[in-house]
Parts: sequence; structure tokens; C-alpha cells
Amino acid sequence: MRLLPGWFRRRYTLLIIPEDSDASSRVRLTIVPFLLAGAVFGLLVASAIILLALRSADALRIQALHKELAEAADAYEASLADREQSIALLKSEVLRLTEEAGAVRQKLEELDKLEAEIEAIVEIALPGETNGLASTSAGRKTAVTPLSYDVGVGGENHPVDEDGLTETEGYGSVSLMTSLKDEAELLRARLAAKKEEADRVLDKLRMLPIAWPTDSTRLTSEFGLRSDPFTRRLAQHSGIDLGGNSGEPVYAAGGGTVIESDYNRSRGHYIIIEHESGYKSVYMHLRKRLASAGQKVEQGEKIGLLGSSGRSTGPHLHFEIWKDGQAVDPLPYLQLFKEEKS
Repeated sequence: MRLLPGWFRRRYTLLIIPEDSDASSRVRLTIVPFLLAGAVFGLLVASAIILLALRSADALRIQALHKELAEAADAYEASLADREQSIALLKSEVLRLTEEAGAVRQKLEELDKLEAEIEAIVEIALPGETNGLASTSAGRKTAVTPLSYDVGVGGENHPVDEDGLTETEGYGSVSLMTSLKDEAELLRARLAAKKEEADRVLDKLRMLPIAWPTDSTRLTSEFGLRSDPFTRRLAQHSGIDLGGNSGEPVYAAGGGTVIESDYNRSRGHYIIIEHESGYKSVYMHLRKRLASAGQKVEQGEKIGLLGSSGRSTGPHLHFEIWKDGQAVDPLPYLQLFKEEKS
């Protein structure tokens, strides 16, 4: 106890005097209880402060957690809204792609048909000279008409469930469109090659005597043996006679060079045109010649007027085709244009 300071060991007297009494009370005590009480009070205050600090930190954490939960809820609601919007857009895109796919299919059908027609023309005009351009069409048989409510449509109603509409279905439509577009590009490339071949064929056809030489297609005498209209004896008719009215136009059956434009008692006014590949075409009994020898003419160009000059019984055109010095029946050559002229 001697180690403690003297003021710590001293006794103190606490004098208590009431206001309304002369009596007083004395209490003797040491400072130790006060120190202990102060220490206990300080400990309680410190504990309270620590507890309040911990509760404040918990409150902040709870507040932050509430904020995170609110933000997560907002984000989820926004995600749901975006999903609904995406589903609606996807559904609209599927419908649009379905309509577009129908239109593309129809165009492909039309291109396939055009390709077949081009091949047919090339094969007819130049048999064996098509450079191996065989048909590579897909062989589709049914055209799909684009979706339209202006024509007759029907069937049961099977609406698409938006919840069941997945992005895979949308990608399927996109994949279909991509496939159709790739097919269209391949077909376009094939048609471009065939167009070049067709242009070459058409250029050659324009130089051959295959266009109908008159507006009229009335055949009055065929190629081959017949009874001569003047002698009534059997004779070889080296061309065909096309009846018509005097003064009607006569056209060049093919492009070439006029090698003769003259008159004699048998042919009357006549014109001979030399074409490519050993062909010549002859036009007789004209009323008037409009093309001169040495003149270049194009297929369908007017070269004279129909008449009855020379050895003729009435207005008509005597038309001949010669191939390598031999007269051939003109009618098979003119069949391609007969329907257009009739």
C-alpha cells in the first residue's frame, strides 16, 4: 500500500447540510470507490459507443444491400422488358423473312423457267454448240407465292406462343434467307453465262434467213413437186408462195448483203441476199425493189413491196432459201416466227 501515492490513501469527509435544517451529516470515504465507479461508467460508455458503431455499420451494410437488391430488381425488370421487346422483334422478323423467302422462291422459280427457255432457244438454234451449258437447275416444281391477303388464303389458326419463340427459330429463317440468296447468286451467275451464249446465238440468228418475210402468213403453195400453174405439168417448186395484197412490205428474212437486185421475165422484180454459213434467200415477183446490190441489210428490214411481176398469177411473194447451193424448204426455218406474225 505504501507504493500508492498519499492522496490515494487519504480519507475524505463529505459534509451534507440540508437547506431547511441546521443539522449536518458527515460521510467519510476514500477515492477508490469513485475511481472504480468512474472506470465502470467509462467502460459502459465505451461499450455503448462500440455497439452503436457496430449497429451503424450493420445499418449501412443493410442499406447498401437494399440498394443492390433494388438495382437488381430494376435490372431484372428491364431485362424482362428487353426480352419481351426482343421476342416481339424476333416474331416480326420471322414473319418478314417468311414473306421475303416466299418472294425469293417465286423469283427463283421464274429464273429457273427463264434458264430452261434460254437453253431451249440455244439448243434449237445451235444444236451441239452450247459449250456444255447443261441445266443445273434445282428442279423445283412448285412456286411459293409471297404472303398476301389480297388473294385466297386459309387454314386453321395456330398462333405462335411468344414464350416458345426462340432465337433459334429466328436464326432458322435467317439461315433460310441466306441459303436462298446464295442459290440466287449461283443461278444469276449461270444465267449470266447463258445470256452471253444466248446473245451469241441471237447474233447468229439475226444473220440467218429465219424471220417471216411478209406480214401475211397465208401459204398459197408449198415447197416441192406441184402442178405448174401455167403448163399444168408436174414441176419442182423451189420455194414457197405467200399470198398477200399488192404493195404490202417485204422484209429481209435475215441480215446479210444484197448480191442481186434486178428484173427478168420469169422472176419479175427480185432480190437475192447472201447470209452467213452458206445461206441465201430469194424474193421474187416484187412490185418494187427497195434494196440495191451491195447494200447491207438487217433482219426485218423492208427491202421491197409485194406484187405480181414476172411469171405470176396474182399478188404474192415467192420466197426461197438456199443452203450451200441447194434449195431447201423455207417453212421449217420460218416456224420460229410464224406465231408472232399470225
